Amino acid sequence: MNRIRWKLLVAMIAVVSVTLGLSALFTREFTLEEVRRLVVAQGGPPDVRPLDDHYRAHGSWNGVEAALDQVRARVVLATGERRVIAVSRQLRAMSIELGADDRLVITGRGTRIVVQLPAVPVGDAFAYVLPEREPMQSVAALDRRLVLTFVTATLVAIGLAYLVSRRITGPMERLTAAVDSTARGAEPAHVPVSGGDEVARLARSFNAMADALSRQRELRRRMVVDVAHELRTPLTNLRCELEAIQDGLAAPDSSRIASLLDEVLHLQHVVGDLQELALADAGGLQLRRERIELGATVARIVDACAASRRVELEVEAVHVLADPVRIGQIVRNLLDNALRHARSAIHVRVARGESEAIVSVADDGEGIPADELAAVFERFYRVDDARERAAGGAGLGLAIVKQLVEAHGGRVWAENAPCGGAVITLALPS
Repeated sequence: MNRIRWKLLVAMIAVVSVTLGLSALFTREFTLEEVRRLVVAQGGPPDVRPLDDHYRAHGSWNGVEAALDQVRARVVLATGERRVIAVSRQLRAMSIELGADDRLVITGRGTRIVVQLPAVPVGDAFAYVLPEREPMQSVAALDRRLVLTFVTATLVAIGLAYLVSRRITGPMERLTAAVDSTARGAEPAHVPVSGGDEVARLARSFNAMADALSRQRELRRRMVVDVAHELRTPLTNLRCELEAIQDGLAAPDSSRIASLLDEVLHLQHVVGDLQELALADAGGLQLRRERIELGATVARIVDACAASRRVELEVEAVHVLADPVRIGQIVRNLLDNALRHARSAIHVRVARGESEAIVSVADDGEGIPADELAAVFERFYRVDDARERAAGGAGLGLAIVKQLVEAHGGRVWAENAPCGGAVITLALPS
Protein backbone atom coordinates (compact mmCIF):
# COMPACT_ATOMS: atom_id res chain seq x y z
CA MET A 1 0.00 0.00 0.00
CA ASN A 2 3.05 2.23 0.00
CA ARG A 3 3.07 2.58 -3.77
CA ILE A 4 1.64 5.78 -5.19
CA ARG A 5 -0.36 3.85 -7.77
CA TRP A 6 -2.46 2.10 -5.13
CA LYS A 7 -2.85 5.27 -3.09
CA LEU A 8 -4.18 7.09 -6.16
CA LEU A 9 -6.46 4.17 -6.96
CA VAL A 10 -7.92 4.03 -3.45
CA ALA A 11 -8.29 7.80 -3.31
CA MET A 12 -10.18 7.96 -6.62
CA ILE A 13 -12.42 5.04 -5.66
CA ALA A 14 -13.19 6.70 -2.33
CA VAL A 15 -14.04 10.00 -3.99
CA VAL A 16 -16.26 8.32 -6.59
CA SER A 17 -17.97 6.15 -3.97
CA VAL A 18 -18.74 9.03 -1.63
CA THR A 19 -19.91 11.26 -4.47
CA LEU A 20 -22.17 8.63 -6.00
CA GLY A 21 -23.45 7.50 -2.60
CA LEU A 22 -24.48 10.99 -1.58
CA SER A 23 -25.96 11.65 -5.02
CA ALA A 24 -27.96 8.42 -4.85
CA LEU A 25 -29.20 9.22 -1.33
CA PHE A 26 -30.36 12.71 -2.24
CA THR A 27 -31.86 11.50 -5.52
CA ARG A 28 -33.78 8.74 -3.79
CA GLU A 29 -35.18 11.04 -1.10
CA PHE A 30 -36.20 13.62 -3.69
CA THR A 31 -37.82 10.99 -5.93
CA LEU A 32 -39.64 9.40 -2.99
CA GLU A 33 -41.11 12.73 -2.00
CA GLU A 34 -42.22 13.35 -5.56
CA VAL A 35 -43.87 9.90 -5.68
CA ARG A 36 -45.76 10.68 -2.49
CA ARG A 37 -47.07 13.89 -3.99
CA LEU A 38 -47.99 12.04 -7.19
CA VAL A 39 -49.92 9.47 -5.23
CA VAL A 40 -51.97 12.20 -3.60
CA ALA A 41 -52.51 13.96 -6.92
CA GLN A 42 -53.53 10.75 -8.73
CA GLY A 43 -55.96 9.63 -6.01
CA GLY A 44 -58.79 11.77 -7.36
CA PRO A 45 -62.28 11.55 -5.87
CA PRO A 46 -62.40 7.98 -4.47
CA ASP A 47 -65.52 5.85 -5.05
CA VAL A 48 -66.38 4.65 -1.55
CA ARG A 49 -70.16 4.29 -2.05
CA PRO A 50 -70.14 0.57 -1.10
CA LEU A 51 -68.74 1.51 2.29
CA ASP A 52 -71.31 4.26 2.78
CA ASP A 53 -74.11 1.88 1.79
CA HIS A 54 -72.88 -0.73 4.27
CA TYR A 55 -72.85 1.74 7.15
CA ARG A 56 -76.35 2.95 6.31
CA ALA A 57 -77.65 -0.58 6.07
CA HIS A 58 -76.08 -1.94 9.28
CA GLY A 59 -75.43 1.15 11.37
CA SER A 60 -71.95 -0.18 12.18
CA TRP A 61 -68.79 -1.43 10.53
CA ASN A 62 -69.26 -5.06 11.36
CA GLY A 63 -68.69 -7.18 8.25
CA VAL A 64 -67.34 -4.23 6.30
CA GLU A 65 -64.68 -6.45 4.72
CA ALA A 66 -67.18 -7.61 2.09
CA ALA A 67 -67.95 -4.00 1.20
CA LEU A 68 -64.24 -3.19 1.03
CA ASP A 69 -63.75 -5.97 -1.50
CA GLN A 70 -66.29 -4.24 -3.76
CA VAL A 71 -64.15 -1.10 -3.91
CA ARG A 72 -61.71 -1.38 -6.80
CA ALA A 73 -59.05 0.69 -5.04
CA ARG A 74 -57.09 -0.31 -1.97
CA VAL A 75 -58.73 1.26 1.08
CA VAL A 76 -57.77 1.70 4.71
CA LEU A 77 -60.79 2.40 6.94
CA ALA A 78 -60.03 4.12 10.25
CA THR A 79 -61.85 5.88 13.07
CA GLY A 80 -61.53 9.54 13.88
CA GLU A 81 -59.00 8.54 16.52
CA ARG A 82 -56.92 7.03 13.69
CA ARG A 83 -57.49 3.44 14.74
CA VAL A 84 -57.62 1.10 11.76
CA ILE A 85 -61.01 -0.64 11.43
CA ALA A 86 -60.49 -2.68 8.27
CA VAL A 87 -58.42 -2.77 5.08
CA SER A 88 -58.78 -4.11 1.56
CA ARG A 89 -57.84 -7.71 0.76
CA GLN A 90 -54.54 -6.61 -0.86
CA LEU A 91 -53.41 -4.98 2.40
CA ARG A 92 -54.57 -7.50 5.00
CA ALA A 93 -51.22 -9.32 5.15
CA MET A 94 -49.41 -6.07 5.95
CA SER A 95 -48.87 -4.03 9.09
CA ILE A 96 -50.58 -0.65 8.82
CA GLU A 97 -50.08 2.38 11.05
CA LEU A 98 -51.86 5.73 10.75
CA GLY A 99 -50.10 8.83 11.94
CA ALA A 100 -51.53 12.10 13.22
CA ASP A 101 -50.77 13.82 9.93
CA ASP A 102 -52.79 11.29 7.89
CA ARG A 103 -49.57 9.55 6.85
CA LEU A 104 -49.92 5.84 6.28
CA VAL A 105 -47.00 3.53 7.02
CA ILE A 106 -47.57 0.15 5.37
CA THR A 107 -44.97 -2.52 6.07
CA GLY A 108 -44.79 -6.04 4.64
CA ARG A 109 -43.69 -8.20 1.68
CA GLY A 110 -40.19 -6.82 1.99
CA THR A 111 -41.31 -3.23 1.37
CA ARG A 112 -42.26 -0.25 3.48
CA ILE A 113 -44.73 2.25 2.07
CA VAL A 114 -44.98 5.72 3.56
CA VAL A 115 -47.67 7.84 1.91
CA GLN A 116 -49.78 10.81 2.93
CA LEU A 117 -53.40 10.68 1.68
CA PRO A 118 -56.49 12.82 2.15
CA ALA A 119 -59.05 11.39 4.57
CA VAL A 120 -62.52 10.78 2.97
CA PRO A 121 -65.43 10.87 5.48
CA VAL A 122 -67.54 7.70 5.39
CA GLY A 123 -70.24 7.39 8.05
CA ASP A 124 -68.54 7.98 11.38
CA ALA A 125 -65.12 6.93 10.02
CA PHE A 126 -62.62 7.96 7.41
CA ALA A 127 -61.40 6.10 4.33
CA TYR A 128 -57.88 6.39 2.94
CA VAL A 129 -57.80 5.24 -0.68
CA LEU A 130 -54.48 4.16 -2.23
CA PRO A 131 -54.15 4.48 -6.00
CA GLU A 132 -54.18 1.38 -8.16
CA ARG A 133 -50.47 1.81 -9.03
CA GLU A 134 -48.09 0.78 -6.24
CA PRO A 135 -45.94 3.87 -5.57
CA MET A 136 -43.13 1.93 -3.99
CA GLN A 137 -42.70 -0.19 -7.11
CA SER A 138 -41.30 2.92 -8.80
CA VAL A 139 -39.09 3.62 -5.79
CA ALA A 140 -37.79 0.03 -5.77
CA ALA A 141 -37.04 0.28 -9.48
CA LEU A 142 -35.24 3.53 -8.81
CA ASP A 143 -33.20 1.81 -6.08
CA ARG A 144 -32.20 -0.95 -8.46
CA ARG A 145 -31.13 1.53 -11.10
CA LEU A 146 -29.19 3.58 -8.55
CA VAL A 147 -27.35 0.48 -7.38
CA LEU A 148 -26.59 -0.51 -10.98
CA THR A 149 -25.38 3.03 -11.71
CA PHE A 150 -23.22 3.02 -8.58
CA VAL A 151 -21.60 -0.31 -9.44
CA THR A 152 -21.01 0.68 -13.08
CA ALA A 153 -19.54 4.05 -12.15
CA THR A 154 -17.30 2.45 -9.53
CA LEU A 155 -15.95 -0.07 -12.04
CA VAL A 156 -15.34 2.69 -14.58
CA ALA A 157 -13.63 4.77 -11.90
CA ILE A 158 -11.39 1.83 -10.98
CA GLY A 159 -10.40 1.37 -14.62
CA LEU A 160 -9.73 5.07 -15.17
CA ALA A 161 -7.86 5.36 -11.88
CA TYR A 162 -5.67 2.41 -12.83
CA LEU A 163 -4.87 3.91 -16.23
CA VAL A 164 -4.17 7.35 -14.75
CA SER A 165 -2.04 5.90 -11.97
CA ARG A 166 -0.08 3.88 -14.51
CA ARG A 167 0.42 7.02 -16.58
CA ILE A 168 1.72 8.89 -13.53
CA THR A 169 3.65 6.20 -11.71
CA GLY A 170 5.18 4.46 -14.75
CA PRO A 171 7.66 7.28 -15.50
CA MET A 172 8.24 7.76 -11.76
CA GLU A 173 9.15 4.07 -11.39
CA ARG A 174 11.60 4.40 -14.28
CA LEU A 175 13.04 7.52 -12.65
CA THR A 176 13.38 5.68 -9.34
CA ALA A 177 15.18 2.80 -11.03
CA ALA A 178 17.55 5.21 -12.78
CA VAL A 179 18.25 7.08 -9.52
CA ASP A 180 18.91 3.84 -7.66
CA SER A 181 21.25 2.72 -10.43
CA THR A 182 23.14 6.02 -10.26
CA ALA A 183 23.31 5.82 -6.46
CA ARG A 184 24.95 2.40 -6.78
CA GLY A 185 27.71 3.96 -8.85
CA ALA A 186 26.53 3.13 -12.35
CA GLU A 187 26.87 5.61 -15.18
CA PRO A 188 23.86 8.00 -15.08
CA ALA A 189 21.33 6.82 -17.65
CA HIS A 190 18.58 8.75 -19.44
CA VAL A 191 14.91 7.92 -18.99
CA PRO A 192 12.41 8.18 -21.87
CA VAL A 193 10.36 11.38 -21.91
CA SER A 194 6.96 11.97 -23.52
CA GLY A 195 4.38 14.69 -23.03
CA GLY A 196 4.66 18.02 -21.29
CA ASP A 197 3.20 17.45 -17.82
CA GLU A 198 4.97 17.72 -14.47
CA VAL A 199 6.27 14.14 -14.64
CA ALA A 200 7.72 14.76 -18.11
CA ARG A 201 9.40 17.94 -16.87
CA LEU A 202 10.80 15.97 -13.93
CA ALA A 203 12.17 13.37 -16.35
CA ARG A 204 13.80 16.09 -18.48
CA SER A 205 15.34 17.61 -15.36
CA PHE A 206 16.67 14.20 -14.37
CA ASN A 207 18.18 13.70 -17.82
CA ALA A 208 19.84 17.12 -17.56
CA MET A 209 21.14 16.16 -14.12
CA ALA A 210 22.45 12.86 -15.51
CA ASP A 211 24.31 14.76 -18.23
CA ALA A 212 25.74 17.13 -15.62
CA LEU A 213 26.82 14.20 -13.44
CA SER A 214 28.50 12.55 -16.41
CA ARG A 215 30.33 15.78 -17.20
CA GLN A 216 31.36 16.19 -13.56
CA ARG A 217 32.63 12.63 -13.44
CA GLU A 218 34.65 13.21 -16.56
CA LEU A 219 35.94 16.51 -15.16
CA ARG A 220 36.95 14.84 -11.90
CA ARG A 221 38.71 12.08 -13.78
CA ARG A 222 40.51 14.62 -15.94
CA MET A 223 41.33 16.73 -12.89
CA VAL A 224 42.96 13.81 -11.09
CA VAL A 225 45.01 13.04 -14.19
CA ASP A 226 45.92 16.71 -14.68
CA VAL A 227 46.86 17.23 -11.02
CA ALA A 228 49.05 14.15 -11.15
CA HIS A 229 50.66 15.44 -14.34
CA GLU A 230 51.15 18.96 -13.01
CA LEU A 231 52.80 17.67 -9.83
CA ARG A 232 54.71 14.82 -11.41
CA THR A 233 56.71 16.95 -13.83
CA PRO A 234 58.24 19.41 -11.32
CA LEU A 235 58.72 16.66 -8.74
CA THR A 236 60.55 14.54 -11.33
CA ASN A 237 62.73 17.51 -12.26
CA LEU A 238 63.51 18.18 -8.61
CA ARG A 239 64.35 14.54 -7.96
CA CYS A 240 66.60 14.26 -10.99
CA GLU A 241 68.46 17.48 -10.18
CA LEU A 242 68.91 16.59 -6.51
CA GLU A 243 70.05 13.05 -7.31
CA ALA A 244 72.55 14.44 -9.83
CA ILE A 245 73.91 16.82 -7.18
CA GLN A 246 73.96 14.03 -4.59
CA ASP A 247 75.87 11.70 -6.94
CA GLY A 248 78.33 14.42 -7.86
CA LEU A 249 77.18 14.54 -11.46
CA ALA A 250 76.15 18.20 -11.20
CA ALA A 251 77.39 21.12 -9.21
CA PRO A 252 74.97 23.05 -6.94
CA ASP A 253 75.70 26.36 -8.63
CA SER A 254 73.41 29.39 -8.64
CA SER A 255 71.78 28.59 -11.99
CA ARG A 256 70.88 25.05 -10.90
CA ILE A 257 69.55 26.28 -7.54
CA ALA A 258 67.48 28.90 -9.43
CA SER A 259 66.06 26.11 -11.61
CA LEU A 260 65.12 24.08 -8.55
CA LEU A 261 63.54 27.16 -6.98
CA ASP A 262 61.41 27.70 -10.12
CA GLU A 263 60.09 24.15 -9.85
CA VAL A 264 59.26 24.63 -6.16
CA LEU A 265 57.50 27.93 -6.90
CA HIS A 266 55.48 26.22 -9.63
CA LEU A 267 54.45 23.52 -7.18
CA GLN A 268 53.52 26.16 -4.64
CA HIS A 269 51.49 28.03 -7.25
CA VAL A 270 49.54 24.91 -8.29
CA VAL A 271 48.83 23.94 -4.69
CA GLY A 272 47.74 27.50 -3.87
CA ASP A 273 45.39 27.58 -6.84
CA LEU A 274 43.88 24.24 -5.87
CA GLN A 275 43.35 25.50 -2.34
CA GLU A 276 41.57 28.61 -3.67
CA LEU A 277 39.23 26.45 -5.76
CA ALA A 278 38.58 24.08 -2.86
CA LEU A 279 37.66 27.03 -0.63
CA ALA A 280 35.34 28.42 -3.29
CA ASP A 281 33.65 25.03 -3.77
CA ALA A 282 33.12 24.69 -0.01
CA GLY A 283 31.73 28.22 0.31
CA GLY A 284 34.62 29.24 2.51
CA LEU A 285 36.01 31.96 0.26
CA GLN A 286 36.24 35.11 2.38
CA LEU A 287 35.64 38.51 0.78
CA ARG A 288 36.47 41.79 2.49
CA ARG A 289 34.32 44.12 0.47
CA GLU A 290 34.79 47.86 0.31
CA ARG A 291 33.84 50.64 -2.08
CA ILE A 292 36.62 50.93 -4.68
CA GLU A 293 37.13 52.81 -7.93
CA LEU A 294 37.50 49.88 -10.32
CA GLY A 295 39.20 51.77 -13.17
CA ALA A 296 41.97 53.12 -10.92
CA THR A 297 42.44 49.71 -9.27
CA VAL A 298 42.84 47.94 -12.63
CA ALA A 299 45.23 50.67 -13.85
CA ARG A 300 47.48 50.19 -10.79
CA ILE A 301 47.58 46.43 -11.34
CA VAL A 302 48.47 46.86 -15.01
CA ASP A 303 51.22 49.37 -14.18
CA ALA A 304 52.72 46.88 -11.72
CA CYS A 305 52.74 44.14 -14.36
CA ALA A 306 56.20 43.32 -15.70
CA ALA A 307 54.88 43.31 -19.25
CA SER A 308 52.79 46.46 -18.87
CA ARG A 309 54.44 47.97 -21.93
CA ARG A 310 52.44 45.49 -24.04
CA VAL A 311 49.12 46.51 -22.45
CA GLU A 312 46.79 49.12 -23.95
CA LEU A 313 44.62 50.55 -21.18
CA GLU A 314 41.19 52.18 -21.55
CA VAL A 315 39.36 52.89 -18.30
CA GLU A 316 36.31 54.79 -17.05
CA ALA A 317 35.66 55.83 -13.47
CA VAL A 318 33.19 53.31 -12.03
CA HIS A 319 32.73 52.33 -8.38
CA VAL A 320 31.96 48.81 -7.16
CA LEU A 321 31.64 47.07 -3.80
CA ALA A 322 34.37 44.44 -3.95
CA ASP A 323 37.41 42.91 -2.26
CA PRO A 324 40.41 44.81 -3.72
CA VAL A 325 42.79 41.89 -3.06
CA ARG A 326 40.53 39.48 -4.96
CA ILE A 327 40.02 42.01 -7.76
CA GLY A 328 43.81 42.21 -8.09
CA GLN A 329 43.98 38.40 -8.24
CA ILE A 330 41.31 38.36 -10.97
CA VAL A 331 43.04 40.99 -13.12
CA ARG A 332 46.49 39.41 -12.73
CA ASN A 333 45.14 35.99 -13.76
CA LEU A 334 43.47 37.54 -16.82
CA LEU A 335 46.66 39.39 -17.76
CA ASP A 336 48.74 36.25 -17.24
CA ASN A 337 46.41 34.27 -19.47
CA ALA A 338 46.37 36.96 -22.18
CA LEU A 339 50.18 37.34 -22.15
CA ARG A 340 50.59 33.63 -22.88
CA HIS A 341 48.53 33.89 -26.06
CA ALA A 342 49.08 37.44 -27.34
CA ARG A 343 51.32 37.95 -30.35
CA SER A 344 51.96 41.63 -29.72
CA ALA A 345 49.58 43.67 -27.54
CA ILE A 346 46.83 43.23 -24.96
CA HIS A 347 43.86 45.57 -24.62
CA VAL A 348 42.32 46.09 -21.16
CA ARG A 349 39.08 48.06 -20.92
CA VAL A 350 37.01 49.14 -17.90
CA ALA A 351 33.58 50.59 -18.72
CA ARG A 352 30.30 51.40 -17.02
CA GLY A 353 27.24 49.34 -17.99
CA GLU A 354 23.59 49.97 -17.13
CA SER A 355 23.89 48.36 -13.69
CA GLU A 356 27.28 46.67 -13.94
CA ALA A 357 30.96 47.48 -14.23
CA ILE A 358 32.50 45.78 -17.26
CA VAL A 359 36.14 44.65 -17.42
CA SER A 360 37.47 43.03 -20.60
CA VAL A 361 40.92 41.72 -21.42
CA ALA A 362 41.59 41.03 -25.11
CA ASP A 363 44.63 39.51 -26.81
CA ASP A 364 45.58 39.26 -30.49
CA GLY A 365 46.45 35.58 -30.38
CA GLU A 366 45.01 32.55 -32.12
CA GLY A 367 41.60 32.77 -30.42
CA ILE A 368 39.49 29.96 -28.95
CA PRO A 369 37.50 27.37 -30.96
CA ALA A 370 33.82 28.30 -30.87
CA ASP A 371 32.75 25.00 -29.31
CA GLU A 372 35.27 25.42 -26.46
CA LEU A 373 34.46 28.97 -25.34
CA ALA A 374 32.54 27.81 -22.26
CA ALA A 375 35.14 25.15 -21.41
CA VAL A 376 38.01 27.60 -20.88
CA PHE A 377 36.79 28.18 -17.30
CA GLU A 378 37.08 24.50 -16.40
CA ARG A 379 39.95 23.37 -14.23
CA PHE A 380 43.13 22.29 -15.97
CA TYR A 381 41.60 23.16 -19.32
CA ARG A 382 43.94 24.11 -22.15
CA VAL A 383 42.90 24.96 -25.68
CA ASP A 384 45.87 22.90 -26.84
CA ASP A 385 46.39 19.82 -24.63
CA ALA A 386 49.90 19.42 -26.00
CA ARG A 387 50.95 22.91 -24.89
CA GLU A 388 53.93 23.03 -22.52
CA ARG A 389 53.32 24.08 -18.93
CA ALA A 390 55.60 27.06 -19.37
CA ALA A 391 53.52 28.27 -22.29
CA GLY A 392 50.07 27.06 -21.31
CA GLY A 393 50.13 27.25 -17.52
CA ALA A 394 48.40 24.80 -15.24
CA GLY A 395 44.93 25.62 -16.56
CA LEU A 396 43.64 26.91 -13.22
CA GLY A 397 43.82 30.69 -13.69
CA LEU A 398 40.49 31.16 -15.48
CA ALA A 399 38.76 28.66 -13.21
CA ILE A 400 39.82 30.80 -10.23
CA VAL A 401 38.66 33.95 -12.06
CA LYS A 402 35.21 32.42 -12.55
CA GLN A 403 34.92 31.42 -8.88
CA LEU A 404 36.02 34.85 -7.62
CA VAL A 405 33.75 36.76 -10.00
CA GLU A 406 30.73 34.65 -9.05
CA ALA A 407 31.59 35.10 -5.35
CA HIS A 408 31.21 38.86 -5.99
CA GLY A 409 27.79 38.24 -7.57
CA GLY A 410 29.08 38.84 -11.10
CA ARG A 411 29.48 36.82 -14.28
CA VAL A 412 32.29 36.08 -16.71
CA TRP A 413 32.39 34.81 -20.28
CA ALA A 414 34.76 34.28 -23.20
CA GLU A 415 34.38 35.22 -26.86
CA ASN A 416 36.48 35.73 -29.95
CA ALA A 417 37.22 39.23 -31.22
CA PRO A 418 36.12 39.99 -34.83
CA CYS A 419 39.70 40.86 -35.80
CA GLY A 420 41.17 37.76 -34.12
CA GLY A 421 42.21 36.83 -30.63
CA ALA A 422 40.21 36.02 -27.51
CA VAL A 423 38.34 38.38 -25.18
CA ILE A 424 37.60 37.51 -21.54
CA THR A 425 34.90 39.78 -20.11
CA LEU A 426 33.56 40.01 -16.58
CA ALA A 427 30.70 42.06 -15.16
CA LEU A 428 30.44 43.12 -11.51
CA PRO A 429 27.41 44.75 -9.84
CA SER A 430 28.02 48.47 -9.55
